Amino acid sequence: MTVRAGDLNRRVRIERNGGGFDDLGQPIEGWMEVATVWGNVRMLTGKETLTSDADVGTASASIRIRYRTDITNGMRAIVDGVIFNILQPLPNIAARDYTDLACSTGSNDG
Repeated sequence: MTVRAGDLNRRVRIERNGGGFDDLGQPIEGWMEVATVWGNVRMLTGKETLTSDADVGTASASIRIRYRTDITNGMRAIVDGVIFNILQPLPNIAARDYTDLACSTGSNDG
């Protein structure tokens, strides 16, 4: 199954948590951009739970991007201001044409 360019209709910013350095060589805390790519977001399920006496809505999603192997769980994707926690990257190893990012959103900021 090939990925058509028209199906990849959202800008997806992939970020990792910390580990970088600024121009002066000082460690940087927080999220750093890994890449910005085109992708397709499919919302799969949604639910509402009670956490610490507050209603929290969560959802699971799959974000399809062109084939990459440098994305790991623990990274996050941001699409149209929505933060998605990357739970597991699922690259299509056989055809090397796409990677699906199994994600969750709503429970925290990555």
